Parts: sequence; structure tokens; C-alpha cells
Amino acid sequence: MNIKTLSKYAIGAGAIGAILGGGTLGLLHLAAAITTQAAPPAGTPEAKAQAEASMQAKCAACHGAATDTYNPLLNILSFGMMQRDVEAGQRSFCIVPDASVRASAVDLLKMDQVLIRRHMPPLAYRVMHPGTGLTEQDVATLRSLYSTEAADAARYGIISPAPEPADAQEAAKIQLGKLLYNDARLSTTNAVACASCHDLTKGGTDNLAKSEGVPGADGKPQLGGVNAPTVYNTETNIRQFWDGRAADLKEQAGGPPLNPVEMGYAHPEDWNKIAAKLAQSPELTVIFAAAFGDKGITADTITEAIAAYEKTLRTPDSAFDRYQQGDKAALSEAAIAGKAAFEQQGCATCHSGPTMGGQSFEYINTYANLRDLATPPNYTEGAYGLADFTKKEAHKDMFRVPLLRNVALTAPYFHTGSVNKLEDAVRIMIQTQGKEAPTDEAVQNITAFLQAQTGKLNGKSLDALTPEDVKP
Repeated sequence: MNIKTLSKYAIGAGAIGAILGGGTLGLLHLAAAITTQAAPPAGTPEAKAQAEASMQAKCAACHGAATDTYNPLLNILSFGMMQRDVEAGQRSFCIVPDASVRASAVDLLKMDQVLIRRHMPPLAYRVMHPGTGLTEQDVATLRSLYSTEAADAARYGIISPAPEPADAQEAAKIQLGKLLYNDARLSTTNAVACASCHDLTKGGTDNLAKSEGVPGADGKPQLGGVNAPTVYNTETNIRQFWDGRAADLKEQAGGPPLNPVEMGYAHPEDWNKIAAKLAQSPELTVIFAAAFGDKGITADTITEAIAAYEKTLRTPDSAFDRYQQGDKAALSEAAIAGKAAFEQQGCATCHSGPTMGGQSFEYINTYANLRDLATPPNYTEGAYGLADFTKKEAHKDMFRVPLLRNVALTAPYFHTGSVNKLEDAVRIMIQTQGKEAPTDEAVQNITAFLQAQTGKLNGKSLDALTPEDVKP
């Protein structure tokens, strides 16, 4: 019988005894026996084996790959609490890596948050399962896999400037991409460009709840289903779009032209119509040849060029970047306090890395439901996030974590675009994702911290950009 199975039976027997008053305080969870010896040196095979055994014994019941780890009788006697514990555990974290929904750095930070706060497992679970709480020995054992230094390195990062083109061909591809990004001939009406919904002078968005596409039958602009996310710093996103339906920027660039609401075309063969229009421009024809040789003007070369340009849309040199590089005067006292609150609330676990987000898909209703707090009535478009793309029930309500770089410029907020003030968005996020009730002071300080994330494009602060600064 393996560790996981033994753990399962120990959990069931211990908790049933606790409920029935059977004196099970002497029946400790199997993990207690596993973690009685000193933690071996970090990085050794022994450390890895001991940490994995501890995780299987103390975490796998709720956070393992299986969802049937609770004892059915115990679940009945506890009025369904065991099932709720497992379901909540599965939603928050799974010890089996899944690169399709989260980067390994997010896994590391989730574990680090638990090791710091010791809030797992929940108190009710520990009462019913003596010995399941994390001990100092457990923390030392798990730290052999998840070190504080590694977590600190993953939590934040500095936005670096886009690298110089590798050669003349790459430079031509970027130049072409910039022209195409601003070219409305990608739409049926010759009036809607990528830049229409992702305006670089508006934080890489359009500051609308829903973007306006080509006109519909009534002659009015059709509205997109969800709030347009920023185009800045998006190269490292785990996937693109709120629901992850595009694997990378190249695939993402091919979506809007063939969306009948956004740019009006609807069929793959319509790329031939777009190419024919672009071929009428002698300037573009020359640059296509410089960038792609004899490949010509095709869906593949169009989207590759746009993606090459979008990869250059990095925004370094924010106040927070300067703070991280040693300029401690770059942040106000409120912003520094906000950084601490941001970490205390667990925000920095998912909004992590240099772009402060984009590395995982997370549920929007962990402790409170975003639909109740920030969803307009009768809202149905893009309602279920990742599940809209994968069609998997387990992915329902999972959305790609938005980037918080330049977030002060990208209102309105959330995929619904229904919250106009950053302070309100912060308060709602703490309510839906944090265990602690938000205080006015914490909200104000976190907002100040987020306002310090505004970076620069080509040396000019994003909040000061004009159309002249970004035109092709």
C-alpha cells in the first residue's frame, strides 16, 4: 500500500474518531512519522525524497491529482466538509505540475506563501485530522525544495528594454510589424486596426469596457465580448487572451482579423483578401521582401511581423524598477507600505515575475464571487474563462492573471470592464482572492504601489505619450 493510500485511510479513521469522540488524538497523521528526522541538505536526492513524501502525506489529500481522497462516511458525518476541502484544495493549488495553466514559478510562490503564513490546512481540518498541521520540521523539509531565496527571485523582476534587432532582416520585420499594427486594411471596413483597441497612448488598451469593432447590420460598431487586455509586456504570458485560446503573440495576432465582430473577416481564406489589399502598397511590398524574402504577403508573414513588433513593446524604468535597482527614494512611503500589503495579502503570488502577472490561470471566485462584485447583469460573453477554450469543467471560472505593469493606465478593470477605479479593483480582488478583509489603508497603499508600475516606451513615460510618439 503506497503512502497516499495509507494517508487517505489515516485521514478518514482519524477524523471519524474525532467526530464520534473516539479519542483519536493518539492516531496521528502518517506525515508525523515521516518528518521526525532532520531535513537533509537542500538540493540532495534525500532532501527531494523527504519533501515529496511530506507533501504526499500532508498535502496530497486535498492538493493531489485525485479528487476522491476523502472518506465518504466522514464526508456525511461532517456535512460535506471533506468534499468542500478537497474541491477548495484543487482550485487553489495542485502538487502535480500543469504547465498549461501555471508556470513553475507560481507553484513555488504558492508553496512559499503557505510556508510563511502556515494557514494550510484549515483549522477545522486540523482539528479533525490531528498531526496534519505544518510543523517547523515540515517547513525545513519543504524548504529544501522551495527556498526563500528562490521565492524572492521569482516574486518580482525588472522590465528590461527590448533587445536591438539581431540583423537587418529582423529590423525590417519589426518595422513591418509596426506598420501592420497600425494598418486598418486588416479590417473589412479599412477603419479598424490593432492599434484601435490597443492604443499605446492608453496603456496598450482603449479604456473602454468593450472594444468597438466593425459596424453590424444596424450600422453601429459591434462590441467585443470582453475588455481588451494591454498589449504591453505580453511576450512572456503563459498564453494569450483572457481565455488562453492563443498560444503566443503570433497566433493572437491572427485572431482579430478573422473575427466578424472585431475586424470583420470570418474565414481563413479571407487572408487572401487582406494580402491583396496590402500588396497594393509599394512600400509594404518592399518591406515584406526585406523581412521575409520570397515568402510574400500571407497570413503567416503578416502575423509573424505583428508579433515581432509587439515583442518590442516593453515598458522599463518604472518607479518600482528603479526601486528594485537600488533607488529607495523612487517609491513613496505609501507605495512601500503597499508593497508589503500586496505581499501579505498574497497578491504577489499570482501577480508575480517581471510583468507582475500573466503566468497562470486562476479562479475568479476563491473567497467571494467576482460575478457578484464586478459583473454587469446578463453578462455572458467570455463568462467562463479558460473553460470557454478548453471545454473542461475543471477550468470553469479560470482566467489568465492580468499584468499589473502600467495598470494605473488600463481602466476599466477585469475581463468585464465594469470597474473604473483602481482602488475599487484592488478592494474587489482582495475580497475574491484574499483571506483577510481589506482595510481602507491597505487598499490605498496597494493602489499607491500599483501606480508606481507605470513604465516608459522609448524613454518616455507611458502616461505622457502622444499619438506622435507612437505613429509608424
